Amino acid sequence: LLSRRQRQMCIRDRYISFLLLVFTGLSCWSCKDDVERPALVTSEIELAVPKNDVSIDLDKVRQITFAWQEAFLVDKYNLLLSNSEDMSSPVVVEARRTPHLISSSDMNDIAAKLGIASGYTGKIYWTVQSGKSSQPSSAEIRSLMVTRLMAQPLTPAKDTTLELDYEAMDTEVKFSWEPMPDTESYQLLISANADLSDPLIDMEVEKTSTALTYSQLQEMVDNKAAGLKRYKANTLYWNVKVGDRLMANSAWRFKLYGTKIFTDVRGDESITYKVAVISNGDSEVVWLAENLRTTKLNTGESLICEGQENDKSQCFPAEEAKKSATTLVPDAIRKVAGMYYRIGLIGDNSSSVTWPNLLAPEGWRVPELQDYVNLAKASLDVCDYLEVLRCPEVYPSLQIGDKKLKKDLMNSWGMNMAPCGTNRDGSLYIKEFGDLDGLHMVFAINSVSQFATLEIAAATAKGGARAIALGKNAPIVVRLIYTGDDK
Repeated sequence: LLSRRQRQMCIRDRYISFLLLVFTGLSCWSCKDDVERPALVTSEIELAVPKNDVSIDLDKVRQITFAWQEAFLVDKYNLLLSNSEDMSSPVVVEARRTPHLISSSDMNDIAAKLGIASGYTGKIYWTVQSGKSSQPSSAEIRSLMVTRLMAQPLTPAKDTTLELDYEAMDTEVKFSWEPMPDTESYQLLISANADLSDPLIDMEVEKTSTALTYSQLQEMVDNKAAGLKRYKANTLYWNVKVGDRLMANSAWRFKLYGTKIFTDVRGDESITYKVAVISNGDSEVVWLAENLRTTKLNTGESLICEGQENDKSQCFPAEEAKKSATTLVPDAIRKVAGMYYRIGLIGDNSSSVTWPNLLAPEGWRVPELQDYVNLAKASLDVCDYLEVLRCPEVYPSLQIGDKKLKKDLMNSWGMNMAPCGTNRDGSLYIKEFGDLDGLHMVFAINSVSQFATLEIAAATAKGGARAIALGKNAPIVVRLIYTGDDK
């Protein structure tokens, strides 16, 4: 056992050790702010490519690669390009990493900003800095000898869409481009092929622009040898040639739709209809945007058209259409209904349905039910109650039951559809579905026993399309779908 004195000395020694530890900690803490820390050292950014004084002809390359050595802790760089060795007034290109690629087209724009004329060669200086001023930059400045692209196309801009308006065929589309030094004439090329082979337009122009009218562009569409689609979108390419060189590295693309009308000629009868191109997912469907009005078969032979109350009549005009012996179909509907057809009386439909082949002109067909289902589905993707299809004049209240139609959407697809009516009991009259603000818009399909209705139905909330039984030889209106562009 320790004596009393020994225990006291032990306690003293422990106390002294504790005090020494405290004083040492306090001393370290008090001088911490006085310690000079070493600065964080990072190396300068070293340039890699392009090598110094390299010559680059933008007509001969697709892109230029700029590369440098990655710097520690730097996650963003600025590539500086200038027409002065002191890097004054630079064009700054932000780069997240190295290497950084600049397309020949973008490099051409940069060269233009730095004062190099089209087709000419000039010196451009370049270097790299970090995205933050506190981080390193390159001490090296390199130069490039850059030959700009020849003068570039200007209008129509890349990926422009042109839709030819049949009511404004004198409208001009301007094709323009930058001037080339010492050049007096240019060659405008338009083709359906990206390589500009088999050009549709190949014309000499003495200035830096020319204009083509809608009529000239439509002639190009109508030229069967060109193989363009009559109504659906055509992807075309254009460029300008000087001597044996093309201005743009790749031709500029644009989309062209022909005029949206169809002139149906049958013997001495000629009727012009509006056409609508409806997007259906990844494809397009071309619809006759009015009800058929012909009084002839596609052979030119006349249909029997002796009035609605003659049960032998194969057709009768909407102006005469009656709901009963004493009541006309509403005026607004008769104005857009076109012609009513008793399709069961057109041709021999006893063993197979033949009337569509007799009534539809070449390049067109009578729709199937599925076509109306697809049309309804497409319209319901953009509106609630098929407004984009509906002719506003036949929906004066903009109300169908408890459904409120949106005025600004009415007929925005230009389909001019209306509740023209028919019957299900074989009557001579338009007994059903022929009312203003009507629920059902009804049309013939490739059948003699059924018709399609586009409707708002409680069962489907917003509605859609379905088939309903058609009365024997009941009158009904007809639409068509174009098939000529599918070849």
